[in-house]
Amino acid sequence: MEHIFSYHHLREFTREVFIHMGCSLEHAALASEVLLSADLRGIDSHGIARLSGYVRLWEAKRINTSPNVRVVHETPSTAVVDGDAGLGLVVAPFAMEIAIQKAAAAGTGWVSVKNSNHFGIAGYHAMKALDQDMIGMAMTNASPLVAPTFSTERMLGTNPIAVAIPAKEQPAFVADFATT
Repeated sequence: MEHIFSYHHLREFTREVFIHMGCSLEHAALASEVLLSADLRGIDSHGIARLSGYVRLWEAKRINTSPNVRVVHETPSTAVVDGDAGLGLVVAPFAMEIAIQKAAAAGTGWVSVKNSNHFGIAGYHAMKALDQDMIGMAMTNASPLVAPTFSTERMLGTNPIAVAIPAKEQPAFVADFATT
Protein backbone atom coordinates (compact mmCIF):
# COMPACT_ATOMS: atom_id res chain seq x y z
CA MET A 1 0.00 0.00 0.00
CA GLU A 2 1.45 3.38 -1.03
CA HIS A 3 1.28 6.22 1.48
CA ILE A 4 1.44 9.84 0.43
CA PHE A 5 2.57 12.41 2.95
CA SER A 6 2.44 16.17 2.60
CA TYR A 7 5.56 18.31 2.48
CA HIS A 8 4.54 19.82 5.83
CA HIS A 9 4.22 16.36 7.44
CA LEU A 10 7.61 15.22 6.09
CA ARG A 11 9.30 18.48 7.13
CA GLU A 12 7.93 18.18 10.68
CA PHE A 13 8.86 14.49 10.93
CA THR A 14 12.40 15.16 9.68
CA ARG A 15 12.79 18.17 11.97
CA GLU A 16 11.70 16.10 14.98
CA VAL A 17 14.26 13.39 14.14
CA PHE A 18 17.06 15.98 14.02
CA ILE A 19 15.85 17.52 17.30
CA HIS A 20 15.82 14.06 18.90
CA MET A 21 19.43 13.66 17.75
CA GLY A 22 20.28 16.83 19.67
CA CYS A 23 20.19 19.50 16.95
CA SER A 24 18.99 22.98 17.83
CA LEU A 25 15.60 24.04 16.45
CA GLU A 26 17.36 26.25 13.89
CA HIS A 27 19.73 23.50 12.72
CA ALA A 28 16.95 20.90 12.64
CA ALA A 29 14.78 23.17 10.47
CA LEU A 30 17.67 23.93 8.09
CA ALA A 31 18.74 20.29 7.79
CA SER A 32 15.12 19.32 7.05
CA GLU A 33 14.84 22.03 4.38
CA VAL A 34 18.03 20.87 2.65
CA LEU A 35 16.94 17.21 2.66
CA LEU A 36 13.43 17.91 1.41
CA SER A 37 14.74 20.24 -1.32
CA ALA A 38 16.28 17.15 -2.91
CA ASP A 39 12.93 15.36 -2.94
CA LEU A 40 11.25 18.43 -4.44
CA ARG A 41 13.84 18.48 -7.23
CA GLY A 42 13.29 14.76 -7.90
CA ILE A 43 16.62 13.64 -6.41
CA ASP A 44 15.14 11.02 -4.10
CA SER A 45 18.55 9.48 -3.32
CA HIS A 46 19.50 12.60 -1.34
CA GLY A 47 16.19 13.51 0.24
CA ILE A 48 14.36 12.14 3.23
CA ALA A 49 15.54 8.66 2.23
CA ARG A 50 18.95 9.75 3.57
CA LEU A 51 17.60 10.52 7.04
CA SER A 52 18.39 7.08 8.45
CA GLY A 53 22.00 7.49 7.31
CA TYR A 54 22.37 10.66 9.34
CA VAL A 55 20.87 8.89 12.35
CA ARG A 56 23.40 6.05 11.94
CA LEU A 57 26.28 8.56 11.71
CA TRP A 58 25.01 10.25 14.88
CA GLU A 59 24.67 6.90 16.67
CA ALA A 60 28.27 6.12 15.67
CA LYS A 61 29.28 9.50 17.15
CA ARG A 62 30.49 10.76 13.77
CA ILE A 63 28.12 13.75 13.82
CA ASN A 64 28.28 16.56 16.36
CA THR A 65 24.72 17.87 16.64
CA SER A 66 25.77 21.05 18.43
CA PRO A 67 28.90 22.05 16.52
CA ASN A 68 30.93 25.22 16.91
CA VAL A 69 31.03 26.02 13.17
CA ARG A 70 33.57 28.78 12.62
CA VAL A 71 35.88 30.49 10.18
CA VAL A 72 39.46 29.45 10.96
CA HIS A 73 41.20 31.40 8.19
CA GLU A 74 40.12 34.12 5.79
CA THR A 75 41.14 36.76 3.29
CA PRO A 76 38.86 39.35 1.68
CA SER A 77 37.69 36.80 -0.90
CA THR A 78 38.36 33.41 0.72
CA ALA A 79 37.71 31.51 3.92
CA VAL A 80 38.22 28.14 5.54
CA VAL A 81 35.37 26.89 7.73
CA ASP A 82 35.80 24.23 10.40
CA GLY A 83 32.51 22.37 10.67
CA ASP A 84 33.36 20.77 14.04
CA ALA A 85 31.96 17.43 12.76
CA GLY A 86 28.56 19.08 12.25
CA LEU A 87 25.89 18.01 9.81
CA GLY A 88 26.97 19.01 6.32
CA LEU A 89 23.33 20.01 5.84
CA VAL A 90 24.02 22.86 8.31
CA VAL A 91 27.71 23.56 7.71
CA ALA A 92 27.46 23.98 3.92
CA PRO A 93 24.76 26.70 4.03
CA PHE A 94 26.91 28.55 6.60
CA ALA A 95 29.89 28.36 4.23
CA MET A 96 27.81 29.39 1.22
CA GLU A 97 26.52 32.46 3.06
CA ILE A 98 30.11 33.50 3.77
CA ALA A 99 31.02 32.97 0.09
CA ILE A 100 28.08 35.17 -0.96
CA GLN A 101 29.08 37.92 1.49
CA LYS A 102 32.66 37.82 0.23
CA ALA A 103 31.53 37.90 -3.40
CA ALA A 104 29.35 40.94 -2.69
CA ALA A 105 32.30 42.73 -1.08
CA ALA A 106 35.25 41.54 -3.20
CA GLY A 107 33.69 40.37 -6.47
CA THR A 108 34.36 36.71 -5.77
CA GLY A 109 34.01 34.43 -2.78
CA TRP A 110 35.59 31.02 -2.26
CA VAL A 111 35.07 29.00 0.90
CA SER A 112 36.41 25.55 1.76
CA VAL A 113 35.05 23.38 4.55
CA LYS A 114 36.86 20.87 6.69
CA ASN A 115 35.64 18.54 9.42
CA SER A 116 32.06 18.12 8.23
CA ASN A 117 29.72 15.40 6.94
CA HIS A 118 27.48 14.63 3.96
CA PHE A 119 25.89 17.89 2.77
CA GLY A 120 22.90 16.73 0.75
CA ILE A 121 22.49 17.79 -2.86
CA ALA A 122 25.19 20.16 -4.06
CA GLY A 123 22.60 22.06 -6.09
CA TYR A 124 20.86 23.34 -2.94
CA HIS A 125 24.00 25.18 -1.90
CA ALA A 126 24.91 26.46 -5.38
CA MET A 127 21.38 27.83 -5.88
CA LYS A 128 21.70 29.99 -2.75
CA ALA A 129 23.75 32.44 -4.85
CA LEU A 130 20.87 32.92 -7.30
CA ASP A 131 18.97 34.98 -4.70
CA GLN A 132 21.76 37.57 -4.98
CA ASP A 133 21.97 37.34 -8.80
CA MET A 134 25.31 35.57 -8.45
CA ILE A 135 26.77 32.41 -9.90
CA GLY A 136 27.00 29.68 -7.29
CA MET A 137 29.18 26.61 -7.22
CA ALA A 138 29.31 23.82 -4.68
CA MET A 139 31.34 20.65 -4.73
CA THR A 140 32.63 18.02 -2.37
CA ASN A 141 34.72 14.92 -2.22
CA ALA A 142 33.26 11.52 -1.46
CA SER A 143 34.40 8.14 -0.21
CA PRO A 144 35.50 5.62 -2.85
CA LEU A 145 32.31 4.03 -4.18
CA VAL A 146 33.12 3.30 -7.83
CA ALA A 147 35.64 0.89 -9.32
CA PRO A 148 37.49 2.27 -12.36
CA THR A 149 37.48 0.25 -15.57
CA PHE A 150 39.37 -3.04 -15.09
CA SER A 151 39.77 -2.42 -11.36
CA THR A 152 38.88 -4.99 -8.73
CA GLU A 153 38.26 -2.42 -5.99
CA ARG A 154 36.42 0.84 -5.45
CA MET A 155 38.76 3.80 -5.88
CA LEU A 156 36.69 6.76 -7.09
CA GLY A 157 34.28 8.93 -5.15
CA THR A 158 31.19 10.37 -6.77
CA ASN A 159 32.60 13.86 -6.05
CA PRO A 160 29.52 15.94 -6.87
CA ILE A 161 29.68 19.35 -8.52
CA ALA A 162 26.85 21.85 -8.89
CA VAL A 163 26.72 25.17 -10.71
CA ALA A 164 23.81 27.63 -10.65
CA ILE A 165 23.83 30.57 -13.07
CA PRO A 166 21.20 33.32 -13.14
CA ALA A 167 19.69 34.00 -16.57
CA LYS A 168 17.75 37.29 -16.20
CA GLU A 169 14.17 36.64 -17.40
CA GLN A 170 14.82 32.97 -18.16
CA PRO A 171 14.96 30.21 -15.54
CA ALA A 172 18.39 29.85 -13.97
CA PHE A 173 20.75 27.25 -15.39
CA VAL A 174 21.43 24.63 -12.73
CA ALA A 175 23.69 21.61 -13.25
CA ASP A 176 24.04 19.20 -10.34
CA PHE A 177 25.88 16.00 -11.09
CA ALA A 178 28.37 13.41 -9.91
CA THR A 179 31.74 13.01 -11.60
CA THR A 180 31.66 9.22 -11.75
